[in-house]
Amino acid sequence: MTGDSRFHAILGAGPSYIVHPSDTAPALVALGAQIKIAGPAGEKTIPLEKFFLLPSVDYKRENILTAGEIVTEIIVPAPKSGSKGFYHKVRERLAWDHAIVAVATVVESSAGVVSHAHVVMGGVAPIPWRAAKAEEFLRGKKLDEASARQAGEIALEGAKPLKDNSYKVKIAQDLIQRGLLASV
Repeated sequence: MTGDSRFHAILGAGPSYIVHPSDTAPALVALGAQIKIAGPAGEKTIPLEKFFLLPSVDYKRENILTAGEIVTEIIVPAPKSGSKGFYHKVRERLAWDHAIVAVATVVESSAGVVSHAHVVMGGVAPIPWRAAKAEEFLRGKKLDEASARQAGEIALEGAKPLKDNSYKVKIAQDLIQRGLLASV
């Protein structure tokens, strides 16, 4: 926390400020993916977003798997009619690199009015971070520059940047706006 914090979490952090490294997980969460888990107690299917654990829940674990459990399947539903998605990540190098900020959006709309939206960020939290308040704000609204910008601002409410990573807030807000406008 007191060292170089350029790449640390700005949402959902503490006691650890790691960021979830997956590029795939935010997109899968935005798409409403589920996973099957098999173990000694049998098989269960859960939404992928419920798979990950924040450090505040258990700083020694990153997911809900218990002894003897394994992920056996990832189920990605077919896109709903009238939906459109977007994924983009900002990284430091052009070569393979973890996301500094990533945004996945999936928007269901008709005539530019949002019926349902998923906004999920990567690189900003210890888990793929779903912006539920921004999603709720968008429901029933015409998606335009102003509403997309406001959704980006709402999504980053509560962000707690450290001394070196406040730049992530603006990048995330801009990517959310861009993603939402590209998803209509």
